[in-house]
Amino acid sequence: MSEINPYQQPQAELVDDNNPPAQPLTILAEPRKISAGDALGWISSGHKMLPGHWGVVLGALVVTVLITSAFQIIPLLGMIAQILATPLLYAGIVKIFHRMETEGTSDFADLFAAFSDRTGPLILMALAQLGVMLLLGIVFGGLGYALGAGGGANTGAMVVLGLLGLVAMFGFVYLFYFTVPLIFLGNKGVGEAMKLSLRGFTRNVIPLIVYLLVTMVIVLVAALPLLLGWLFVMPILAGAYYVSFRQIFVE
Repeated sequence: MSEINPYQQPQAELVDDNNPPAQPLTILAEPRKISAGDALGWISSGHKMLPGHWGVVLGALVVTVLITSAFQIIPLLGMIAQILATPLLYAGIVKIFHRMETEGTSDFADLFAAFSDRTGPLILMALAQLGVMLLLGIVFGGLGYALGAGGGANTGAMVVLGLLGLVAMFGFVYLFYFTVPLIFLGNKGVGEAMKLSLRGFTRNVIPLIVYLLVTMVIVLVAALPLLLGWLFVMPILAGAYYVSFRQIFVE
């Protein structure tokens, strides 16, 4: 029988009941294979998530852009802060959509959820991203310099190098493309999240490239009227990103 100590101080809850950590999703051991039609359907699915939540999502995206842009004003340290803070803010946007899907509500405060939940792994992921970027820069910069030394670069070799650079670019993008939701919502470690993200790409190369090209066109067209189209397009694409993660990785 337990005894009550009348002099014991009341213990405060460490979890915010109004904004609890996201419950980990069950991630598939092998990413799901999808079609190009499935990929293009993410856009309409992302749009369907937004009614009743446009203000919260748009506000979160605008604040994210303002914060990450403000870091650029600070020399060097600002760039480092931007690299570290960006995945935390992206995780917050992912959580906003997760709450929309699971609870039917949205909360702007979710934008900052990753500053207290899964912060360490997300920062490690940002550092890994920076490391891979620097490594690729050194490798391809060195190869380009070696081929161009003396002004006698072989055209065929430079074309091959350019194609390899394009492949490396896609590989880099998709090595990290899904890591934020895999770490934040899937509770995966950095290495496992990177491996799963890249595996999701290699299983769906054509659908993801088709989707990327289509969204690039949409973003370019939306930029024409003084970038105002982005206010409509970016929330939809943010929703499409969340839907793509769910379809490819979540059980």
